[in-house]
Amino acid sequence: MCSKTYLLTMAFAVLMLCGVNAAWADSTVERLKDEIQDTRQTVKQQKQELLKLTREERSMFGELASIEDRITSVERDLFRQEDDLSGIMEDEQAAKADQRVLEAELAEIVDKLKDMLSRLWPVHSRKLENRFGSLDDWAKADRNFVWLASLYKETRVELDKAQKKADEITANLGTQKDLRMKAESKLAEINSTKDSLLEDKLSLLAGIKSIRALKINREQELKGLLETINKLNYRLKSLTSKKIANFKGSLPRPCEGDTKVRFKPSAKPPVRGIGIQTTGNVDVKSIFWGKVVHNDTLRGFGRVVIIYHGYNYYSLYAYLAESFVKTGQEVEKDEIIGKTGYYPNLKETGLYFELRFHQNPVNPQKWLARN
Repeated sequence: MCSKTYLLTMAFAVLMLCGVNAAWADSTVERLKDEIQDTRQTVKQQKQELLKLTREERSMFGELASIEDRITSVERDLFRQEDDLSGIMEDEQAAKADQRVLEAELAEIVDKLKDMLSRLWPVHSRKLENRFGSLDDWAKADRNFVWLASLYKETRVELDKAQKKADEITANLGTQKDLRMKAESKLAEINSTKDSLLEDKLSLLAGIKSIRALKINREQELKGLLETINKLNYRLKSLTSKKIANFKGSLPRPCEGDTKVRFKPSAKPPVRGIGIQTTGNVDVKSIFWGKVVHNDTLRGFGRVVIIYHGYNYYSLYAYLAESFVKTGQEVEKDEIIGKTGYYPNLKETGLYFELRFHQNPVNPQKWLARN
């Protein structure tokens, strides 16, 4: 045990000769300040980018509102045009129905006229052959001609009326057709305008969605940066205002387990730390903020990690099954640095732990919080 104690003392002496002292804390403070400044600059840039994206998003929302107003107006025009077209088509159908009625009436008149002519023509022909017959028949023939002339006249009037009405309806149908074609053309134009506006709307919505995604990413990045600044400030504060000496009696235990070996430097051989028995390989945590200055095997102690906490305070963790840190790495308070391994003196898994000021061991039990 004496040889082991000697090796540990030499290890700490070598660390001090290598200049592991308060200069590390000073350099770390400066580095943290630079890191905080750089992160704040990045935060400023991210905020400017967010502001730019927000303005762009607002502009797009303004354009979107304008397009939606135009779509509403176009839809009103569309409804009116559809109503107009529907009215025109109804008028056209009514005109067609009137024409069919008139054509039927006209056909009826023509049929009557044909019937009359078929009966009157033989009489008319005989009168022509007989040069209107004898004078005795003149009065009768005259009555026939007068009656026939009157019938022809009435028929002509009806025919002229029917023809005029047919011409009017034909003209009306032509007008209705022209109006329908114009209405359909206008309807197609309005639909095209609406489709174009809808495409613009979809494009804007896609743009807004893209900007929102960018904003969410930027906001998350900004949140992460602000959290980083908080952590860096916390670490800076811990280095500048929190000294390990101020936490005497409240430091967390390095691992869970029962203390089986107690600090007794006057014993023979001297015990300059404590031994904690654990149930299997449990997590070993750093008791305070610091920097890993040793992470290697040490004869008689297995794998050993030594952490420098500033102001000439060190903590040592021995008999580790494995370590998760590297030499030169900065660790947080309660950060897992490894797993407990086989502790020869206990013949169980466990951890040998020391706390030193300069090269002198101090009683860990007075520094660690009670269970």
